[in-house]
Amino acid sequence: MTRAAAARVAAIGGLVAACLCGPAWWAGELVGSPGAETLGHAWVQAWASAAWPAWPSGTESAAGASSWPVIDPLPTWIIAGAARVIGLTAAWNLLVAAGIVVAAVGGARLAKAAGGAPLFGAVAVPLMPVYLGSLTSGLTEDAMIGVVALALANALEGRWVRAGVWCGFAAWCGLYLGWMAGIGVAAIGIRAAKPAEILRSGPRMVGGALLALTLGLGAAAPFAGQIQASSVARPAPPPHEEFWRVNPWRGADVASFVSPGKVALEGAVLREHPVYLGFATVALAAVGGTPVGWGAAAVCVLVAPGDDLVLAGSPLGIHNPAATALHALPFGDRFRNHARLMLVGQVVLVAMASRGIARLRSVHRALPVVATLLVVAEVVWCSPARAPLPGTPAESPGIYAALAAAPAELPVRVVGAHNPQQPLFDQRAHGRRLLNNPNRPDPGRPHPESEIVVAFGEAVPRLTVELGVPDVVVADAAAWWPPNASETSAPP
Repeated sequence: MTRAAAARVAAIGGLVAACLCGPAWWAGELVGSPGAETLGHAWVQAWASAAWPAWPSGTESAAGASSWPVIDPLPTWIIAGAARVIGLTAAWNLLVAAGIVVAAVGGARLAKAAGGAPLFGAVAVPLMPVYLGSLTSGLTEDAMIGVVALALANALEGRWVRAGVWCGFAAWCGLYLGWMAGIGVAAIGIRAAKPAEILRSGPRMVGGALLALTLGLGAAAPFAGQIQASSVARPAPPPHEEFWRVNPWRGADVASFVSPGKVALEGAVLREHPVYLGFATVALAAVGGTPVGWGAAAVCVLVAPGDDLVLAGSPLGIHNPAATALHALPFGDRFRNHARLMLVGQVVLVAMASRGIARLRSVHRALPVVATLLVVAEVVWCSPARAPLPGTPAESPGIYAALAAAPAELPVRVVGAHNPQQPLFDQRAHGRRLLNNPNRPDPGRPHPESEIVVAFGEAVPRLTVELGVPDVVVADAAAWWPPNASETSAPP
């Protein structure tokens, strides 16, 4: 790719990033949904920033967080460092925007390696519905999907050492990304493993594999024990999932691959993994697809539903053997939501669609532009993905400022927060130890004799009956603490 072409791709990525992130950033908000994991991830980066450039293994600022696996080491380290200079909100948003630009670059390189139209790849990869769902959900470990595309592109071109480097780099960006890149590059290598190719490229293949393993293990090793010890128990889906188009639980709904339509998510607390393929993208892939590409995409589609098949929100009672096969791979059983695997599936689909765009150019020069606009329009107006990306207010409720009058040594327990991750993020406003356990959303029964209790919304009247008149009330929130706590209480 020439410098001029690279500049065009970067400009496209910057434009897409501005369109997706601009509204939330302009409003001074964190890019991402307040009902997903935006707040929890930002909380991790906040206490990592306080220790930067040291790398803490966890934090004592919340119950149960003394050992905390960070599965996106490089994004966390970058945000933590940048936050000390430009603030957490700007650092977070800058990382998300950078991820979108990298997605554009990776999409262009993969399209070129596949024999397609690079500029289409630069537009379509950042706009993949499943990728937008990860950004909406605050999953910074998925932000650098473009690195996976770069690894696949180099593997397609037979640049095995570079592919290995990108695989290792993907692991530093997100352990899931590293796993996907490694499996994808390995599959390309196995397909290319003919006797003549082995004689010609065997040493480079081995070198690339060793580089990928070395870099990848370097990223994963510090957290391997924590990740193995952490639970990957997948919550059972409800009898009927109202939000099946965005796949909040366990895997991809079978109908969600082909069901357009926006979803009213106001007030919902969930992650979003929309796997909508897009009729325009599939049509282009039908023009330019290859048997190998369709095979790779089909594998992702088969595995994405997870262990049990669900159709339009209703469980079918049918086990998915493809998910069982996935569990046989190293770390294949660590996915809490198999729909996430469509990050690679949609990258492959875009690569094939880019080949279709290249073929349309030979028919009429205007057809690629029209087709690209159709893909963009379908994502923005028809897919379940949110574009532009939503924002999460970065300001904490005023009740926490009022805690300055409370005894300094008491920890805080928050009850009634709409999102269980909200108290984590709000800890920045009061700096006290938090008794809410990030791994157990229910804070348990308050103990006002040894802690500060903060309640929101409907929890306020309930706790007023139990604890008496609050010590302070601000808007729809209230706080209680024992009158002689500074003399009789000590932090647990």
